[in-house]
Amino acid sequence: MTAPVAELRGTAGHQQNQERDIADRRNRVRFSLRLAVKCRRTGLRFVLDKTSVGESLNISSKGLLFTTSETFLPGQLVEAVIDWPMRLHGGVQLRLVVEGAVLRTARNYTVMRVEKYQFKTCAASRPAQNAASPAASRPTQ
Repeated sequence: MTAPVAELRGTAGHQQNQERDIADRRNRVRFSLRLAVKCRRTGLRFVLDKTSVGESLNISSKGLLFTTSETFLPGQLVEAVIDWPMRLHGGVQLRLVVEGAVLRTARNYTVMRVEKYQFKTCAASRPAQNAASPAASRPTQ
């Protein structure tokens, strides 16, 4: 385990016991996924808030650990958008949008509770090969 992740779990003393305690609190399986994340604070005060770019480290159905250069405060509501690696029907890009409160931060690491999530489709672009194919360039009669 890296030191910054250990900091997210509490003080450095009694680290082994704390890890066991943290592990006991986790009811969900965490998946190690290193994917690009775009995140921003949400709420009426932050409608036009800037978007920060970072990277997810792990995710479960109830939590997300990610890095970012933006500093979030515990309790802030955050929306994180992740470009999902799998495509719908083999071609349509998906984005996972999660919303929730920041639980804790350490350095450039943020842990948020996933309170709401949704997969969204992205606008499909035509593949370049279809535009260049002879059938596509034939005039219709």
